[in-house]
Amino acid sequence: MSKADPHKPILGWDLGGTMCAAVVAEGGGTVLARADWPSRAERGPGAMLEDFLARAHGFLDAHRGIEVLGVAVGGPMNPNTAEVLSPPHLPGWDRVPLGKILRERLGLEVIVEHDAAACLLAEWLWGAARRCSVAIYLTMGTGCGAGIMADRRILRGPAGQSPEVGHIRLSDYGPELFGKVGSVESFCSGQGIGLLAGHMFPREFIAPITARELSRLEGEGNQAARAVLAESARRTGQLCALLADIFSPEVIILGSLARYLDEWWTEAIRAAFGREALPTNAQDTRIVPAELGEFLGDLSSIAPCVFRRQSR
Repeated sequence: MSKADPHKPILGWDLGGTMCAAVVAEGGGTVLARADWPSRAERGPGAMLEDFLARAHGFLDAHRGIEVLGVAVGGPMNPNTAEVLSPPHLPGWDRVPLGKILRERLGLEVIVEHDAAACLLAEWLWGAARRCSVAIYLTMGTGCGAGIMADRRILRGPAGQSPEVGHIRLSDYGPELFGKVGSVESFCSGQGIGLLAGHMFPREFIAPITARELSRLEGEGNQAARAVLAESARRTGQLCALLADIFSPEVIILGSLARYLDEWWTEAIRAAFGREALPTNAQDTRIVPAELGEFLGDLSSIAPCVFRRQSR
């Protein structure tokens, strides 16, 4: 990708287990075209790739000058090799060389990034992490992952690993997710909150329930639902304090759950954070919902491409 062509349009693919979206966007973050469709992930990578390629070819015909494709996908994956390594929400994606396949099929430069890191880069470019040198993004969707920026660089392991904060054990109590009872995912993810409801109130929540349904019940005055969400907020504040005391970020950005749970939930996270974190970190670290809101998924797919352009 030429540093001399910062305004050329970028093709993006937000590759999720439930929904996918393809976009064409300018380097400044303006979306020019968009299409979304159900992932139907049970069909495996071949069918999902063909779904995207059908949209991609149409966009390439309609928008001249595209040289690069960005893909945001959940982990585990390796952004160094653009290989997808068996994410639990994508059946059959076992060591899929996604970058190589897309380069061969589309003739474009391809940048594949972990979705948490990609969302953080989007918020750094256009949202709540602008001008920050140290920032953290928590996905808080079906699972709970993290993108961490230190000194304006995305933190990853030697094999491209993203920080797996969902695997951290916060308690010996709680549902089992990520292979651990009481892990971060048990309290701080949509899937975890649904299971937490049944764990805390097995007589009231016999059938599986979603975080959205719990939020609706809480709004109707259901005290059990409020207690579940309050426990989730307390544990999320505990996680934020742990991360703040290690990294001293300027901002911790809350992902999906913060978009549709009531503001009191975010305030409860901040309160728990204030009790747990070192006073200097409690004072200096902002905890905010993702500023880009419903546009975050789309912009996360192109953000790694824009970030790389600016870093060259």
